[in-house]
Amino acid sequence: MFLTIFILSLALLAIGILGMSVQAYFSKKKTFPDPSVSANRAMRKRKIYCIKTEQLLLDKNYKLKSGEKDSACGRGHC
Repeated sequence: MFLTIFILSLALLAIGILGMSVQAYFSKKKTFPDPSVSANRAMRKRKIYCIKTEQLLLDKNYKLKSGEKDSACGRGHC
């Protein structure tokens, strides 16, 4: 029973990989979408940013809400 399910899942996986490779090989574009969040236009339209930009936005919003001028001042280093 287990062996039958295992072989079936491997066959389906192989068919999927073969299908993707054939599509990539015969595609007219010959390029893959850019996985980088900062360079991908569709992700920017959905307001999905890279982690550095997200952190900068969060820090800026926090400073605006708390009235801080510098992040070091909030930690008692002024």
